[in-house]
Amino acid sequence: MVGGRSDAGIELRPRDCHSHLIWGVDDGARNADESIAMLRLLVSAGARTIVCTSHMFPARYDNDVATLRRGFDALERARAQAGIDVALELGAEHYLDEGLRGRIVAGQFIEFGPERYVLFEAPTGQHTPVELMAVVAELKQRGCTPLLAHVERYPWLRGEEGAELCEDLRAAGARFQVNRTVGNANVPGKGPRGQFIAWLREQDWIDEVGSDLHRATADGRPL
Repeated sequence: MVGGRSDAGIELRPRDCHSHLIWGVDDGARNADESIAMLRLLVSAGARTIVCTSHMFPARYDNDVATLRRGFDALERARAQAGIDVALELGAEHYLDEGLRGRIVAGQFIEFGPERYVLFEAPTGQHTPVELMAVVAELKQRGCTPLLAHVERYPWLRGEEGAELCEDLRAAGARFQVNRTVGNANVPGKGPRGQFIAWLREQDWIDEVGSDLHRATADGRPL
């Protein structure tokens, strides 16, 4: 099965590589009941493997590998008790700041999948993050695959200069994840984000599609 669609209209590949299901660690699930409801929603949408990618965002969500491992283990026990037939895997959404490369060197990162993906998000301002290519190079040196989260959000990847940067990132070994279409958001060809997604499709540069689910609702975002 290539993908699935729930009654809420959430489209996924069998592996959802971006979700916030571990409760109590970031702006995702707030308790075990919400986590279980989110699991059921993703399974109904066709997910067969779900990667739990809580934020590792210094000064906002000060999670480390040990903290997320404990939360993941608790989620795994709750999933088994609820009898939900889905494979869970631990990842993280690492924030690209001036300290990320140092955290990688110190082993404070989490990889997942046979690709050894390391999911990371970047600032959404107008300028390319200074540490972007250095972090990509550091991860590749360690045998990992850098996976840039929800690439449709970044203005600095759009336009002529953005296209060149996309080429540079691809050549350096980075891969791209986009978030699913929800309502009028991220519709290919519609608006700046949708136009960028459509362009990525033309280049065959969409490597992963994730739910980025935070709540057990149709849009899945925090209120």
